[in-house]
Amino acid sequence: MNKIILSALTIALLLGACKQNNPKNLAIIKGKTHSDVKEVKFEWFKQHSADMKSPQHIAKVDSLGNFEISIPVQNISKGEMLVNKRSYDMIIQANDHLEINITEDTVTFNGKGAEKNKFLQILSQNKKCSKMNIMISWYREQHEFSEFFSMIEEYVDIRNAEFEKYNNSHSLNPEFIKYFNIQNELDQIDLYQQASIIYSRKNRIPIDSVQIPSKYKKQYTLKGFAKDQYLIADNYLGILYQFIRNEVDKLQSINRNLETDSLRLAIIMDSLPEKTKEHCLVQELYYDFSIYDKYDSTMMASFNKVKSDINCINFIDNELNKFNKKNAMIGAPLHKDFLQTVVYDTSNTKMTISDILAKNKEKVIYMDIWSLGCGPCRIAMPHSKKLHEKLKKYPIEFIYMTVDSYSDKLWNKVYEVSQEKENQYRFEKGFNSKLHQLFNIISIPTYILIDKEGKLVSYKAERPNKGRHDNPDLEKILIKLAS
Repeated sequence: MNKIILSALTIALLLGACKQNNPKNLAIIKGKTHSDVKEVKFEWFKQHSADMKSPQHIAKVDSLGNFEISIPVQNISKGEMLVNKRSYDMIIQANDHLEINITEDTVTFNGKGAEKNKFLQILSQNKKCSKMNIMISWYREQHEFSEFFSMIEEYVDIRNAEFEKYNNSHSLNPEFIKYFNIQNELDQIDLYQQASIIYSRKNRIPIDSVQIPSKYKKQYTLKGFAKDQYLIADNYLGILYQFIRNEVDKLQSINRNLETDSLRLAIIMDSLPEKTKEHCLVQELYYDFSIYDKYDSTMMASFNKVKSDINCINFIDNELNKFNKKNAMIGAPLHKDFLQTVVYDTSNTKMTISDILAKNKEKVIYMDIWSLGCGPCRIAMPHSKKLHEKLKKYPIEFIYMTVDSYSDKLWNKVYEVSQEKENQYRFEKGFNSKLHQLFNIISIPTYILIDKEGKLVSYKAERPNKGRHDNPDLEKILIKLAS
């Protein structure tokens, strides 16, 4: 009884906090578009710094071309607006009241929050201002290693010059100015880290042997990098994750008996400032719940010791709730959201997962959720094909479901990579399908296992491979379920 009362009080307090904070954490967007557009989508706007897969927000367009939507946002967040098949970079902030006019060729911004989006448009038109373009060029083009760093410096200098030029003639708010300067600084640090990683991979040499030219060499340490004011930037925790990983590797090179998770937690608790520590623990728990499918009581206890930010508390409560719901589904009949997930087959016929399972009654289902652009997905496919052939005599079906969007070349590429033409489907809404939301899937490949009675065995099943080798554990599991 006491537990019930405590839970009720906790929920009431959290709901009260959400209600109290909600109005000031919203960006209001109104717009008008042309007749071909039925909906406008907004993606990747973070509600928390640790969030890897923020929810997609869809604004329905009325008969006059008008749309309106409210998007929760923590501070300042960069994302995308999708209009039919075209995407536009956008940046929103709590209390923005944006007005957007979309024609077939242009997008214009007005209202509170317009200036930073107009500036973002200018940057997006200059390829040298794109961090992604720089990294792609490192992979695809031939460059001396020193050129990597001259490109980084040029990237930062051009962005700063464009910013100074725009800010001198327009009114950018202080929060965005702070955000832009910090984001630029972190982009530079991130590109310095990525330069050595990409160069070593491209040239197939150990990263320890990659020597940064003395002219460009900069020393970045975890304690020097970790600063609470950086939490405003979208990629701060991602870069911090790499710094912590480097520290773990360094300590384990001295003593191989040191356990990775314990080391990570010790580094977080001992080396980070308070706000960063709290957000970093949120990220660790988020990865555990969403990617590694585990509950680390020590990590949770550490978070409970330092928690103070209501946004962090709400975020973890929400993720833990999702984690518990997922685990409660194991051994039970399949959830209606799973069964009602909409997919298309190779003839572009619309159906649900329920329809697919109906065609495979009394069979074990091994469902492979993947994408053509996913390296680990592609590596696993030959092992999946080999295992599928080996288990032909058993009542087991391998079902392949891609998150890729449709194109004329999609299925031929799918057949080529998967080495399989049967049981191929694609999700209608990609990563935003009911299935993905139900199991909180934020990464692929993901494998789902269903028994012959139509009950969930695992939403995080074994992969067909372990690295470059077959996975005998999966074979044993499938045979046992089929027998």
